[in-house]
Amino acid sequence: MIAERKVPMLPTLTGLRGIAALAVLFYHIRFAMAGFLPESAIALLAHGYLAVDLFFVLSGFVLWWNYGAGFAAEGHRAAPRFLVRRIARIFPLHLAILSAMLAFAAALLMSGRDPGAQYDFARLPAHYLLVQNWGFAGELTWNIPAWSISTEWAAYLLLAATGGLFARLPAGRIVFPAFVVLLALALGGWFAATGRADIGDDIAATGLARCLAEFAMGVALCRWWSVQRGRADEARVIYATAIGLALLSAALLAAGLPQPMAVPLAMVAVVIFALQAALAARPALSGRVAQWLGDISYAVYLSHFFLWILFKLFFVDDLAAVGPEAIAAFVLLTLAVSHLLHAGLEIPARRIVQRGGDGLLATMALKYRARRSQG
Repeated sequence: MIAERKVPMLPTLTGLRGIAALAVLFYHIRFAMAGFLPESAIALLAHGYLAVDLFFVLSGFVLWWNYGAGFAAEGHRAAPRFLVRRIARIFPLHLAILSAMLAFAAALLMSGRDPGAQYDFARLPAHYLLVQNWGFAGELTWNIPAWSISTEWAAYLLLAATGGLFARLPAGRIVFPAFVVLLALALGGWFAATGRADIGDDIAATGLARCLAEFAMGVALCRWWSVQRGRADEARVIYATAIGLALLSAALLAAGLPQPMAVPLAMVAVVIFALQAALAARPALSGRVAQWLGDISYAVYLSHFFLWILFKLFFVDDLAAVGPEAIAAFVLLTLAVSHLLHAGLEIPARRIVQRGGDGLLATMALKYRARRSQG
């Protein structure tokens, strides 16, 4: 097993992740701001769900950026260590938030109140295993934002199962944009063929395909961008590709073609621009606040939905009468809780799980070598 490769930091991607998490937060609380924001602002916030598509492309890029060399060198042998790190990254906080929601639903039941269809106890096993959005259910339940983590878990497993496949994909100037465009057209065509016009329609049924397609785009982007950076005309090629994808996305929308065709192309373009900004002498979004938001973004993303439920229960009597001071209080509360979750749960739990997983893998490897030597 080779040592884990140390890769250069790309601070702009971290900051971008923090902004995306806030976009999803404001998407979920937008109706509470209708009393003091103009309709145009509410309409803008209503597009915050598209930040999930940005997350999928970012995730594919960052994972191949960090683990691609291991897969290229070891193929399937790199998969166990990769999976240990992904489990350590996503499961502890997910399990903690879900368990808190379970305790809340149980408290409602014990007080004689119906928790509602969102707290479907029969679906809890699928949620705990993070397979709830693999097409088994007809609607989203429990911690709604976790649907995307469920689909990303499927993407991690698929990446592990295919081993070094992506390392063998060509990374030519034309191959990557052609791959992305064809995949986007296929995704949009499937949405249209099934009668769905918006990339956020029927997430329980479409979320998995949406994630896998955009995650694959992110992985392919990492392969392509890494190769282009070593060429003399790298900036011209990279920027031309990003601009071309952005213009094609706008053209598809202007032509009235399915929105799911255009969104992935736009998100790939955004990530390319962010990558180039990360190479500047003073990278964009590299300040302390932006980096902090990026660091706690997973906690913000997973906790805000449940925190909003609790906030409304204790502090909101009329959703139509929520003032800006209450929204500010909720956002600050979410950031504070997310910081505590990140520092007090995510980081220590990740270390514990990684150490335990690595120890288990080492023990299994020793036993395997001992059996081979005896055989």
